[in-house]
Amino acid sequence: MVLAFTVILFLQNNSGSFYKTLWVTLVNAFFFFGFAYITIFLLIPKFLLNKKASWFAVLFLLVGIALSAIKLIVSDQIFYSSISPENIDRKGILNLRFIVVNTKDMTFIVALFCIVKYIKDYIHTEEIRKLVAIQTKEAQRKLFQAQFDPHFMFNTINNLYAISLLNPAKTIEVISRIKIVLNYIIDEIQKEYVELEGEIELVKNYIQLEKLRYGNRLKVVLNVEGNLKPHRIPPMILFFLIENCFKHGSSLDAGSPWINVEIKLDTAKIILVVENSKPSNQSNKNKNNPPLKHLRKRLDIMYILNGYELKISDNEKSFKVYLELKQEFEKRYNTYR
Repeated sequence: MVLAFTVILFLQNNSGSFYKTLWVTLVNAFFFFGFAYITIFLLIPKFLLNKKASWFAVLFLLVGIALSAIKLIVSDQIFYSSISPENIDRKGILNLRFIVVNTKDMTFIVALFCIVKYIKDYIHTEEIRKLVAIQTKEAQRKLFQAQFDPHFMFNTINNLYAISLLNPAKTIEVISRIKIVLNYIIDEIQKEYVELEGEIELVKNYIQLEKLRYGNRLKVVLNVEGNLKPHRIPPMILFFLIENCFKHGSSLDAGSPWINVEIKLDTAKIILVVENSKPSNQSNKNKNNPPLKHLRKRLDIMYILNGYELKISDNEKSFKVYLELKQEFEKRYNTYR
């Protein structure tokens, strides 16, 4: 950019030293490019992208006028006398008309820089978006393979067969619940985020199907505090936490297993607390179980730094997972960085 303007100045002057022209261009470029960088990295992200267009317009104009006045004092009209001598008021370099004209001309550099930066950011953002999409699908696939217990379907089908013989009227309800669970797993797992309300409905149907296997000896308590409507969650997160309770807790407990699920919501975060009983002879192995490792990796992809908190409490009688998701820390990919 500097070299291009230097060549223009040198050719229009038809005299003088090329190096002197280069020096004049460098002095003026400090203000031209300074205006561009202030606009791109301060005014646009702080005001325009935060829907404060009026503040952006006012500050953009004030910064442009201030830099124009300083530039004209420093350059002593050399730059303008070479580029556009017809716009110079010989009575004084610092008249309002000349400053406004200079500000208008500086906006050309700002516009050019904004276009280049937007294109660069768009390419970068698309590359990151594609990479994250691949990583998310891989994490979802591994998490699904690691946690979705095939014995669940085998036992459910066996129970469905038994119900069809003993209580045919209930068969339709069981088939309906199986359909809801499988449709959700197939369709929703491809998305980045889903409605929390739908995830809870999935869990309720899954619990009812598991109760066919455990009968009355299984106690499940599900409490929800807060408004579900505005909240989203990565698909299958709550499902996998509860499925983990059945897989590593209730399925090993021949006595009276129990599972407690608490969901607490406010405007900015989701808190999931899932706890299950453990048989007395089970050793503390759940801290290192692969599904929870895959879950943490997936959360690292879906949330920025400090966007979630995952705590595991493992003792002789119970296994507890505390997960806090902060929705303002969800990873979003904009075309302006």
